[in-house]
Amino acid sequence: MKQKMIFAICLTAFLASGIYANTYASEATKLYNSRDIASNAEINPNWVNVAVISADLAITNGRANMAGRVVGNVGTQSITVNATLERANPNGTFTHIASWNNLRSNNSIWTWDRNHYVARGHDYRLTLTATVVRNGISEVVSESMTARAH
Repeated sequence: MKQKMIFAICLTAFLASGIYANTYASEATKLYNSRDIASNAEINPNWVNVAVISADLAITNGRANMAGRVVGNVGTQSITVNATLERANPNGTFTHIASWNNLRSNNSIWTWDRNHYVARGHDYRLTLTATVVRNGISEVVSESMTARAH
């Protein structure tokens, strides 16, 4: 019984000592809300085969000007891209407008540009999905951009 009493006193003293300990937070431990992250930080993917993928969409006078670029890392053997243009619907879904498939480059850089006429008053999305083969290993990445047709 005496051992249990000593153990209980030691445990209580140990736990109580942590209550009055001073603690400090540094700037590095600050929690950020999503608005802070969007305006102050850049989050980048960690791809193995791909250095850059970009999709550009600008719509002027009903003409969608689309461009894409994929840059593979050193040792890239091929880049194959599928491009899709879609119109946004009011319910949040998308309607297929046009596709360009199996656009290929046999080196480490792929570039593309195309024009397509679209109806005014809608939002459109260009999506590029690239398969990049490097050292015999395939990696699939995608990028999208949305623009409004005025």
